Amino acid sequence: MKKTFMIVLVFLFVITAFSSFYVRPFFNTVKENGQDYLTYSITGVFENQNFGIGLGLNAYQTEIGGPLYYGKPGMEETTDVLSGLTINLLKLRVGPLYFRYGMSFPKTVGLGMLMYNYTNNFQNALDLGIISSAANIEIHVPYSLDSLMPFTYNQTAFLYYGILKTRLGFINIETLAGKTMKKNEVEPLRDDLLGSVSAYLGGGVLKLGGEIGYINSTFDSTTLTGYGAGVGGILNLGVLTIKALPVVLQMPYYKLGFVNANYENNLEDTNNYNELLSYSDTRLGGIGELQLTLGNLLKANARLNYDLTTDFEILNPELNGSLQAKIPSEQFPLIIVGKYYKPMKNLDELSSLLDENTSAELSIGYPISNGLFMLYTKYYDNASDEFKDKIEFSVIADF
Repeated sequence: MKKTFMIVLVFLFVITAFSSFYVRPFFNTVKENGQDYLTYSITGVFENQNFGIGLGLNAYQTEIGGPLYYGKPGMEETTDVLSGLTINLLKLRVGPLYFRYGMSFPKTVGLGMLMYNYTNNFQNALDLGIISSAANIEIHVPYSLDSLMPFTYNQTAFLYYGILKTRLGFINIETLAGKTMKKNEVEPLRDDLLGSVSAYLGGGVLKLGGEIGYINSTFDSTTLTGYGAGVGGILNLGVLTIKALPVVLQMPYYKLGFVNANYENNLEDTNNYNELLSYSDTRLGGIGELQLTLGNLLKANARLNYDLTTDFEILNPELNGSLQAKIPSEQFPLIIVGKYYKPMKNLDELSSLLDENTSAELSIGYPISNGLFMLYTKYYDNASDEFKDKIEFSVIADF
């Protein structure tokens, strides 16, 4: 026991001597098996460029003001604080190999022909990879360590995926392969096999190329297969970047940006799991995106993707927008964050920016610790058609 205690002390001394330290609290709302949970965690992080570890305490409630249980939703309900002890961050870089366990942030592959802003609601996951001059490989495994005592883990998402980035001559290639799996013995309402490849020629100011995507989806004893392909490019003018796939061919049962922020929820949603049935015809389409960047002070993004019939009628447009801005003040280092999403049947619906399908919010935040902000948020409640207020804590990645 004494020997073990000394080893722990030496280990803590080493990581504190060669790492920066910060505390990261985090609050979130998650849904498990149809039940909403309020989750809380506080993590002390020791971190440097090649190594990091975050020792945390997790807890949750089933309702505001209800009993506080330690651990993660899905565990046996307990008020024993030891059940909440866990590791919320672990990263290691050795040569070209890297290992990272921790919070997952939104992911886009290429220009989002298939995967655009996919997220598992900021829950923990494991990423393994290789970074070399020849290729970058990433394998995403959605598992979370819920508790050290007792040792408990669970799956945090249905989707597993891998990404390969490489360069052949002047061509930059990015390949995605993904597969849904059951989550904690719960089967998704559909089984998806996914793939995409993007290839762009050039660099610097202008890149030209295209992307292809593949969806194979099985539900209700039916298998649907869809293909999509688009050509376009990226024009980087410094402050302004234009990204576009103005010509996209979508075969039946293909949907642009299919793997998005709502993807995990749709796999459990009895109203949306079969959404591909609405895309049973051959369509043209396109993606257009504008990005405004001013160093580390401002990043604003607007994206429109749409279907185009053979009569050149625009259908199923989706408008996405995001904003991140910093106020360069030492006394009031505030951040402004906003996001907007509006799916439509046609462009006529743009005459009303807010409706029952719109998601919109704008926040002003103050930094609490490394990457964590306390936010005052004004958000649109599309059910009651009014703006409401809330105060929340959120982790915001630097830009």
